[in-house]
Amino acid sequence: LMSQLSGGQKAIVALAIVFAIQRCDPAPFYLFDELDQALDSTYRAAVAAMIQRQANHPTNPTQFVTTTFRPELVNVAAKCYGISLQNKNSNIHALDKTDALGFVADLMHEEEAVGTVSASAVPRSSKGKKAARRKRATSSDEEDEEGEEDEEDDDAGSEGS
Repeated sequence: LMSQLSGGQKAIVALAIVFAIQRCDPAPFYLFDELDQALDSTYRAAVAAMIQRQANHPTNPTQFVTTTFRPELVNVAAKCYGISLQNKNSNIHALDKTDALGFVADLMHEEEAVGTVSASAVPRSSKGKKAARRKRATSSDEEDEEGEEDEEDDDAGSEGS
């Protein structure tokens, strides 16, 4: 039965079980890693509202630590942090909500751009397949030429460092 569910549906079932257990036998905190990744925006908003309600419960508040790349959980977060990797070291940066939402919005725009490019590369017919192959071949030739120019620019830019 579970194998017939989508990733988002499986996530909702798992979260329902966690929240039901939390109400019966609460823990002081929960740690979730991208729990909203497979959910659409409606379900992400509902999960964020549930987490906010549980975190602000008058008699038994619970702390939730989550990672996300979506705005719904950031909107209800009390504190936001960004993690960067510099010189093989992870660094933690406190972010205000505006900066965190801006970061998430930038990632979502990048993701949409990649999805648009990927969708446009899918041919619709055999004529489309030939045209798409030609287009990809032309694009990769142009990218190779641009890549060579970029490498020259990068080398020049790093000399003074």
